[in-house]
Amino acid sequence: MLFVMMTILIFSIPGILLLWTAIDFKLGKKDKIPWKLIVILLIVLTSASVLIQIYLLQAYSFPIFQTNIETIIGISIVGFLAGIILIINLFITKTMGKKLPKSVHDPKTVNVFTLCIAIFLFIILFIAAPTGKKIAYATSIHQAMAATEDVAEEEFSVLLVTSERECLRQTTSCRNSAYSNQFFIKSNINKTQEVQVKIRALNSSNQEMKVIDSKIMTLEPNELRLLETEETNEEASVWNKYSFQTNHRVSHYEQMIRYRDVDE
Repeated sequence: MLFVMMTILIFSIPGILLLWTAIDFKLGKKDKIPWKLIVILLIVLTSASVLIQIYLLQAYSFPIFQTNIETIIGISIVGFLAGIILIINLFITKTMGKKLPKSVHDPKTVNVFTLCIAIFLFIILFIAAPTGKKIAYATSIHQAMAATEDVAEEEFSVLLVTSERECLRQTTSCRNSAYSNQFFIKSNINKTQEVQVKIRALNSSNQEMKVIDSKIMTLEPNELRLLETEETNEEASVWNKYSFQTNHRVSHYEQMIRYRDVDE
């Protein structure tokens, strides 16, 4: 999650600047909010993100956009949070709002704040986070390719690249979440094969956590792919996929591979 955290922090800079200057403006310490600087920062960051994603599209064939389901979920989150704030603002305005001074409750300010929150969430969910996840997944592919270069004597190479929680902060809820494990498999033979792998995942104490079979996967010669199981979400974007989850980090693993020629 390092790349995701970094991209979110970088894309948060305009929002932090806006919040900081808005507070100073409210307190009378600044004459105006530097909207031009904030917009320029957003344009620069967004342009950089687009260039990165175009490069990843050409280098790894990653789609520019997320799946329809992920898009619907993201829009729903933005709409729900913005809607809640607007409803609360409308309720306060219609009830006690007329009795409150604008220094305490200003409906227009709340509406502008809501719009900024919606834009910020949209940028995080649809630009920052996907960019970070794509970079992380491309890094995983690169690591898998580098690790399997010198094992050509094996028919197939299976490699655990990442075993981590999908959390940005180490909170109590994060400590209780599962570890997502990315296994990759590479074919080292010169003909197309159907392959299935059984993985026995072990923790740091060599205790068995899970035994799981992969799907029957068709691999072309020298093809490298994420090892998919029944837990792999087919409707997720490629950079959001994992092989399977465990309650603890996978420190060791055992594998059993079986394969056959593809039926003509």
